Amino acid sequence: LSLDDIKFVLKFRSVWLLMIIILCAYFGYKMTDVFTLYANEVMLFDEVKSAKIGTYLLYLRPIIGVTIGLLADRTRASFWLIVGFLLMLVTSIIFALGWIDASTTLFFGFSIGMMALGVYSARTLYFAVLEEAKIPLAVTGTAIGLISVIGYTPDIFAGPLMGYFLDANPGAVGLQHTFGLMTGFSIIGFIAAIFLWKNNLKKSDSMSIKNYS
Repeated sequence: LSLDDIKFVLKFRSVWLLMIIILCAYFGYKMTDVFTLYANEVMLFDEVKSAKIGTYLLYLRPIIGVTIGLLADRTRASFWLIVGFLLMLVTSIIFALGWIDASTTLFFGFSIGMMALGVYSARTLYFAVLEEAKIPLAVTGTAIGLISVIGYTPDIFAGPLMGYFLDANPGAVGLQHTFGLMTGFSIIGFIAAIFLWKNNLKKSDSMSIKNYS
């Protein structure tokens, strides 16, 4: 690790975009913890059934991860990041508008499945786009370190932020506000993913690589 490596890595537009993408996607991942609460307070599931929601999501993680990984290997990882954020955006809007209640159990199951697909797809592909962005292998560790400093900050603020909205309006209203917050992060992540995809297509960072030694 050197200061020159850090300066070089920060010249890549894709590094800055990935900071935003991972921050937004990781916030979405933290939001999946709210589904158990939603099942209990809005869907009126008992504690056991509500807890099973979180368990089912854990089973989906490896399945989605492997599937999206295979698809990304055959196409472009940045494209599937866009798809992931789009799914997160659509489903978070559905929850934020309060369209899901105790009378729409099947819709609830479908929606959390789609959101899980979006969230876990984005998590799977975080760093797969580094190769696509033509970041040299020699500084990949530096790039990941810098990206992670910003990208994983939801570990610090996501819990208190969600807790504020849930405490301010207990029940369904607070949950809707929380998903409204996720809608905002999904929009930002979606836009950043589009810019990353276009950036990688143009290979706009290719000239910077030639200057690295």
